[in-house]
Amino acid sequence: MVFGGQLLGRLRRTRLLGEAVRFMMVGGIATAVAFVLFNGLVHGLFMGAGPMNGQPIPAYIIANTVGMLISYDLSRRWTFRHRVSEHPDGGFTAYVVINAVTMLLPIACLYVTRSVIGWDSAIADNLSANVVGVLLGQIARFFLFRKFVFGQPIRYTQVYGSVEEEAEALNAAAGATVLMASERRESVNGSTERATRDRAG
Repeated sequence: MVFGGQLLGRLRRTRLLGEAVRFMMVGGIATAVAFVLFNGLVHGLFMGAGPMNGQPIPAYIIANTVGMLISYDLSRRWTFRHRVSEHPDGGFTAYVVINAVTMLLPIACLYVTRSVIGWDSAIADNLSANVVGVLLGQIARFFLFRKFVFGQPIRYTQVYGSVEEEAEALNAAAGATVLMASERRESVNGSTERATRDRAG
């Protein structure tokens, strides 16, 4: 049995989880594109040195700029479809700034393995930049995008018509039954009226 604030809290948690899952999927697509471009530019797609083999950091920036454009479009249309941006440009500038700042995380990882440790193999580059660095960047970007780019949640009634409609959809998917307060009042009123008629009869 779920009522009022508990129901809204459940809906918010469900929405947050959905956003996180969609964000990771979008991030996976953008990362895959950036991965292919980076390895093409630096390692020749593992078939020999690429045209930017001696410039891994500029190559990383180029590859991830392309990935960022893909990520922005999918995030706006799908990941944060229940949220809107208050920025006049749809949050694109804030999105670029956040991406640029958080891109320092994988770049720092790449710098450490290349310049400090001296590892320059394809495996070392990809583990440092495209695994450790990307994971740290993704976590940071999710919360920063949610707060500073798509910061205005759309009200439930704008999307579903009413909280009750979303509750019904939520429970249909979960196979559970939610008793709404309004339904409970109707049931009680009906019982009272029947009891009154019985006594009158």
